[in-house]
Amino acid sequence: MADIVQCGAVVQNDVFGTNGKDIVAKLLEGEATRDISLMAALLADDFVYETPFALPGAPARVEGKAAFTDMLEQFIGKNHGIYITWAIYNVRIYSGGEPGLFFAEMDALGVVAQNGYQYRQSYISLFQVTDGYVSFWREYFNPIPLQEALGFLEHSGGDKR
Repeated sequence: MADIVQCGAVVQNDVFGTNGKDIVAKLLEGEATRDISLMAALLADDFVYETPFALPGAPARVEGKAAFTDMLEQFIGKNHGIYITWAIYNVRIYSGGEPGLFFAEMDALGVVAQNGYQYRQSYISLFQVTDGYVSFWREYFNPIPLQEALGFLEHSGGDKR
């Protein structure tokens, strides 16, 4: 597959195509289906994940594809994750005005395995796609619903399954 040059940036991914928005959509589809292998295939080796509102004790920055996929296994992994169920929906992806920059809005719903509480959340994420792979993901969310669902704070009336 030939490289495609868009506004001076080379965007190339032999497996998933050349459209950055499609690559981000495929990554989020992988999250929605808890397909961590698919997600890993879309990440650059030097991938960086940031969450400015990380839970106490959780990293606000994760560097490297392997470290990030390990973290994903702990949270959304089908066999060892903290959720019995996990879904993201209402996904909207927007071009960021610079080559390879995208924003996404999405909603999530999960059921915590330990206590059966539902976790409901809305996210806003920033993605950078470089050479056909997601190289950066910054995720913004309200940490209070997650703390409540995990039992770190008094639960404010969220539903059990």
